[in-house]
Amino acid sequence: MLRRKPTAITLTSEDVAAFEDARIAKAQGAAAENARKSKEAQAADLDPNDELRPLPGDKGRASKTAQTRDERIGVSH
Repeated sequence: MLRRKPTAITLTSEDVAAFEDARIAKAQGAAAENARKSKEAQAADLDPNDELRPLPGDKGRASKTAQTRDERIGVSH
Protein backbone atom coordinates (compact mmCIF):
# COMPACT_ATOMS: atom_id res chain seq x y z
CA MET A 1 0.00 0.00 0.00
CA LEU A 2 1.35 3.37 -0.97
CA ARG A 3 1.43 6.20 1.50
CA ARG A 4 1.01 9.82 0.66
CA LYS A 5 1.50 12.95 2.67
CA PRO A 6 -1.54 14.28 4.56
CA THR A 7 -3.43 17.05 2.86
CA ALA A 8 -2.96 20.38 4.57
CA ILE A 9 -6.09 22.45 4.97
CA THR A 10 -5.81 26.17 5.36
CA LEU A 11 -8.66 28.28 6.63
CA THR A 12 -8.80 32.00 6.20
CA SER A 13 -10.74 34.46 8.30
CA GLU A 14 -13.14 34.86 5.34
CA ASP A 15 -13.83 31.12 5.44
CA VAL A 16 -14.60 31.27 9.16
CA ALA A 17 -16.81 34.35 8.70
CA ALA A 18 -18.74 32.68 5.87
CA PHE A 19 -19.26 29.57 8.01
CA GLU A 20 -20.48 31.61 10.99
CA ASP A 21 -22.84 33.62 8.76
CA ALA A 22 -24.28 30.42 7.32
CA ARG A 23 -24.70 28.95 10.80
CA ILE A 24 -26.46 32.09 12.06
CA ALA A 25 -28.77 32.14 9.03
CA LYS A 26 -29.63 28.48 9.59
CA ALA A 27 -30.35 29.11 13.29
CA GLN A 28 -32.58 32.10 12.44
CA GLY A 29 -34.44 30.01 9.86
CA ALA A 30 -35.01 27.27 12.42
CA ALA A 31 -36.19 29.84 14.99
CA ALA A 32 -38.61 31.33 12.46
CA GLU A 33 -39.91 27.84 11.62
CA ASN A 34 -40.43 27.06 15.32
CA ALA A 35 -42.26 30.35 15.81
CA ARG A 36 -44.51 29.61 12.83
CA LYS A 37 -45.30 26.11 14.14
CA SER A 38 -46.00 27.50 17.60
CA LYS A 39 -48.34 30.10 16.15
CA GLU A 40 -50.17 27.44 14.12
CA ALA A 41 -50.47 25.22 17.19
CA GLN A 42 -52.03 28.07 19.16
CA ALA A 43 -54.46 28.82 16.32
CA ALA A 44 -55.46 25.17 16.07
CA ASP A 45 -55.78 24.65 19.83
CA LEU A 46 -58.68 22.21 19.78
CA ASP A 47 -59.94 19.84 22.38
CA PRO A 48 -58.96 16.33 21.22
CA ASN A 49 -62.05 14.89 22.90
CA ASP A 50 -64.39 17.31 21.15
CA GLU A 51 -65.39 14.67 18.60
CA LEU A 52 -66.51 12.33 21.36
CA ARG A 53 -68.93 14.76 22.99
CA PRO A 54 -72.54 14.76 21.86
CA LEU A 55 -73.86 17.89 20.24
CA PRO A 56 -76.02 20.16 22.40
CA GLY A 57 -79.65 19.17 22.05
CA ASP A 58 -78.70 15.78 20.65
CA LYS A 59 -80.21 12.99 22.73
CA GLY A 60 -77.54 10.64 21.54
CA ARG A 61 -77.56 6.93 21.09
CA ALA A 62 -75.96 6.08 24.41
CA SER A 63 -79.12 6.47 26.46
CA LYS A 64 -81.12 4.30 24.06
CA THR A 65 -78.38 1.69 24.04
CA ALA A 66 -78.23 1.68 27.86
CA GLN A 67 -82.01 1.29 28.12
CA THR A 68 -82.11 -1.57 25.69
CA ARG A 69 -79.16 -3.17 27.46
CA ASP A 70 -80.93 -2.80 30.81
CA GLU A 71 -84.06 -4.27 29.31
CA ARG A 72 -82.05 -7.09 27.81
CA ILE A 73 -80.47 -8.11 31.11
CA GLY A 74 -83.71 -7.61 33.03
CA VAL A 75 -82.81 -4.64 35.19
CA SER A 76 -85.83 -2.63 36.27
CA HIS A 77 -85.79 0.89 37.58
